[in-house]
Amino acid sequence: MKRLSAIALGAGLVLAVGCGTQNYDIRLERTLDQMAYQKKLDDNLNPAPTKGKLEELQIYVRPPKDMTGPTQTFQMTVLEPGRFDVESSFIEQDKQSLHLLARVKRPKTPSKKAPTPAETTPRGDFTADIVELVKNVYGTEFDPLKFKEEKMQRGTNTFKAQTMEVGAKDVQVYLYGGKTNPYEVALIFEYPKAEHASVYPKIKLCLESFAVGDKARKAFTSGEAEVDTEGGGEAPTDESAPPPI
Repeated sequence: MKRLSAIALGAGLVLAVGCGTQNYDIRLERTLDQMAYQKKLDDNLNPAPTKGKLEELQIYVRPPKDMTGPTQTFQMTVLEPGRFDVESSFIEQDKQSLHLLARVKRPKTPSKKAPTPAETTPRGDFTADIVELVKNVYGTEFDPLKFKEEKMQRGTNTFKAQTMEVGAKDVQVYLYGGKTNPYEVALIFEYPKAEHASVYPKIKLCLESFAVGDKARKAFTSGEAEVDTEGGGEAPTDESAPPPI
């Protein structure tokens, strides 16, 4: 009887050790994979800009390498004050650019100051305003019904995406968030069609590492966005509350 108990105990220990080793191997594999992925991000993307409106509103974006900014959105186009909470562009001269526009629904704190004209600017539907802006900037038709949902291969980010040709350039518009999300963000990439093979993979990495709300706050603190290794999924509709006005 004692011998049988010892055998059973020994078998249990072997199984436990085996399971522990297997779990360790899985964790190690995931850690190495994440390290390799972070290196890939660093090799292809610039660090997220800090000490500005993007960090203040907790919007974390890493532009593709060789872009500089943030600078005035679309440069030659004057946007109506107050239409968007963030208007930033990142540019590699004569090659590629990223234009980011965002609105953030924030809880207001009581203020004795009279509202500025920018604060009282009427805002329409975010998607409709972006579509109208793109039409005006590029002088081309842009159908809002042609947006298609696109899930990132890594992480949980999901966008509504559409690509259009403007002369010798591709213009890709990605919309994040919606009416139930405090964040609504448009990321507009433009680049020569001939450069698609080298530029497009960096755009995907930029979109995968994009973060808002609490995830963005953690990314600004650590310098790295939390990107899951299990593949794409639905974008959360209730991000952590943005900072109050």
